[in-house]
Amino acid sequence: MTVALYVKVFDGIVLATDSATTLEATLPNGNVIQQVYNNADKIFHLHRQLPIAAMTWGLGVVGPASISSLSKSFRLRLMGRDPKFSKDELDLTDFTVEDVAKRASKMFAQAAKDAGWQAFPSELGYLVVGISSNCDQAEAWLLEFSGTTLEPKPRQVLTDVDYGFRAYAQPDAVNRLFNGYDDYLREMLIASGMQQTQGLDRAAAEQQIDAVLSNFRLDPVQPGMPLPDAVELARFMVETSEGYARFRIGADTVGGPVEVASISPHEGFRWINRKHYFKSALNPGETTP
Repeated sequence: MTVALYVKVFDGIVLATDSATTLEATLPNGNVIQQVYNNADKIFHLHRQLPIAAMTWGLGVVGPASISSLSKSFRLRLMGRDPKFSKDELDLTDFTVEDVAKRASKMFAQAAKDAGWQAFPSELGYLVVGISSNCDQAEAWLLEFSGTTLEPKPRQVLTDVDYGFRAYAQPDAVNRLFNGYDDYLREMLIASGMQQTQGLDRAAAEQQIDAVLSNFRLDPVQPGMPLPDAVELARFMVETSEGYARFRIGADTVGGPVEVASISPHEGFRWINRKHYFKSALNPGETTP
């Protein structure tokens, strides 16, 4: 698992993730064990010349390829550098984030089919974030691959006029800290309200519970806050999630180096923190992957 989140303000949007990925293996005796690695890539710049990126969580591979490898191959398509997919090249002056998300959905679906999958073995989240050519603020489209849904339709979870934060995958620490509760407590309260009040449907129960829970919310995001402060907030949220996972009973499913990137109308995509498995000084002429 992981934590992947965004913080959006007037000056831009910040993406931040941990680096943990969990793989399962079956021992000869039939026992299933989990191994956590702390060097997975989860943020990807999808076009060198455009303010478009992606962030992932959940399933770490599709067939024989990691999500990182597939995302980098997808970037070559969008930049017109893969002759087999020349039709996928983006027009630098006319593109939308939604269209990129649709192409990403199709790409992952094809990768699953090529691997012989008829269904995803576990959930894969892929958030495509960026600034469309006809807009000056970021938006985000979510792809949720699960079960036999090989090519999900992108769902907009952040419009160009929305601001704030949201955490995915393992958001408990962030939500408990700033909302005052996590999703599990909310679901339990809704179920309890429906059980105790006969005839109350879920929509009405959600409305009542959310009205009460809203009193505990502490929103740390002011839309006018400077982008560097949004960067520090996003980093703090991931580091807090890592500490929470470390001291909670169970495997450290959130951990490793914190990676942070930003997208702004004027500076475009910028890395703030990232890791490499090689040293640039020893690889002269290498471009940033």
